[in-house]
Amino acid sequence: MTSNAEGPCESKLPTLLNIGGNLTTSEENASSTQQITRCPATSAPQDTQLQQHEYEAVLDMIGFGCAQWVILLVCGLLLMVVIDETVGMSIITIASQCDFATSAIDKAIMNASSFAGIVIFSYVWGYLSDTVGRRTILLYSTSGTSLISVVSIFIPNYWAFVFMRFVVGVFIAGPSSTTYAYLGEFFTRRHCAIVANYASLFVGLGMAYVPAIAWPVLLMDWSLPISDSFAFRPWRLLTLFNLLPGFLGIGILLLLPDSPKVLLSLGKHDEALSAVNWICKRNTGKDLKQIGVEKLKAETKSEADRVFLTSKSWYDTIKNIWLETRPLFHRPYALNFLICCTVMAGMFFSSTGMSLWFSEIQNRANSNTNGNHLTICELIDLSIQDDEAIANSTQSCSDHISDKSYIDSICLGLCFVVGYALLGPVINIFGRKATIIGSLLLSAVCCILMLVLVNPMAIVICFILFVTMPGICISLLGSAVVGLVPTHLRGKAVCICFMLGRAGSIFGSNVIGALLASYCNFTFSFFAGSVMVCICLTMILPI
Repeated sequence: MTSNAEGPCESKLPTLLNIGGNLTTSEENASSTQQITRCPATSAPQDTQLQQHEYEAVLDMIGFGCAQWVILLVCGLLLMVVIDETVGMSIITIASQCDFATSAIDKAIMNASSFAGIVIFSYVWGYLSDTVGRRTILLYSTSGTSLISVVSIFIPNYWAFVFMRFVVGVFIAGPSSTTYAYLGEFFTRRHCAIVANYASLFVGLGMAYVPAIAWPVLLMDWSLPISDSFAFRPWRLLTLFNLLPGFLGIGILLLLPDSPKVLLSLGKHDEALSAVNWICKRNTGKDLKQIGVEKLKAETKSEADRVFLTSKSWYDTIKNIWLETRPLFHRPYALNFLICCTVMAGMFFSSTGMSLWFSEIQNRANSNTNGNHLTICELIDLSIQDDEAIANSTQSCSDHISDKSYIDSICLGLCFVVGYALLGPVINIFGRKATIIGSLLLSAVCCILMLVLVNPMAIVICFILFVTMPGICISLLGSAVVGLVPTHLRGKAVCICFMLGRAGSIFGSNVIGALLASYCNFTFSFFAGSVMVCICLTMILPI
């Protein structure tokens, strides 16, 4: 990622972070009054006859309006398709288990494949968005996601399907890493907190959309033979429905301009002015000239920025990335940064890793209640015994998902929506550090209670809280990372932190796939222990 030097005349937007589908700002307590800094004439472009305006000052003059709501809607739709293409696999792994004859390990690999693509290529897309433009990257990466995902529904072989899901992850890393930057650069500083809450709500809506759309689609019972070994079944059609938010988002994005902030940084001043004029017309019905704005002030670039934007050598670029990143691993930032990375990996491990198996676990538990009051591990053990009995008999494979499992998954998504909505007021009362510790403590307690509770409703509530609490705290920890390092290191620190976090989700999914069947109680205890470790480490952080 590029980093801009803070000159004496520079007005900066808060740093926007992609946090597992959440948005935070680097300046949480920013004043609602925009401070406009006037630069000496020597720093202005050659044309001094026209008065130059700071970009944020112009946004203040235009105000919050229709343009920002459209941008928010588009970015929300792109976030939803990220959730649909990743978390949506938790349902597809169940529905496809008979077609692919998958084991628990196979399902874990399938769940984690797209996350692997995101981890490896997030930094690449982020770098390209700084050098090519946000909108261009969003269009190409989201379109690539849609194309590869559509192709994947016709893949009959398991390993070929997993590879295609990995490629989907490579492309979905684009909107995953760029959407929030694009979104935030259309808003003034005082509106960023509002945008953060609204953007986070789309993540919860995406998690609720996945089971809500899967329910009617997978209830259909038909099979279209394509060849002797391949039949097109409803779960393949489900992929198209998961892509609907992305199709709609791409369609609207084609009508929108690129980020004026990025256009200015790339030296495209006329295009930047045209983009701001687009905002002005939608919000006020007037042109920029009518409100006294004819030219935007150019951004000042550091030497590092010029290396990124002009170098055609990969060696120079990679060398510069390392030189810019190296200070994070030295005093005085190394200890706190490494602790944040560890806690972030633990949060993704427990929240995202377990949420990928939420539908599978609930489906197993709901199919074996039969009026008996058993713990969740006892229910899972019964389900595994049933699977073994079917495998040893002539009975056909079952990929049925119970209605209650869909309802539970929808409730999980809605719980994320409520959690994000309540997060702001809770932080105002208790503060960031206490909120993270309290939420993680509740998560750990709920995980432990799941091992002894026998009431089905109580188990579901504890399961949802266990998954939700670390998930909604990810944004809070991201804002802590921003506050612990200086401005020129923030973008790189956040990128590394969340790459390691998503790696934690891959590890979590595979741990469940490997251990749940044989060591159910140990698996849940291990996850509860990881949350407790995160609590202890959070206490050390000066946040």
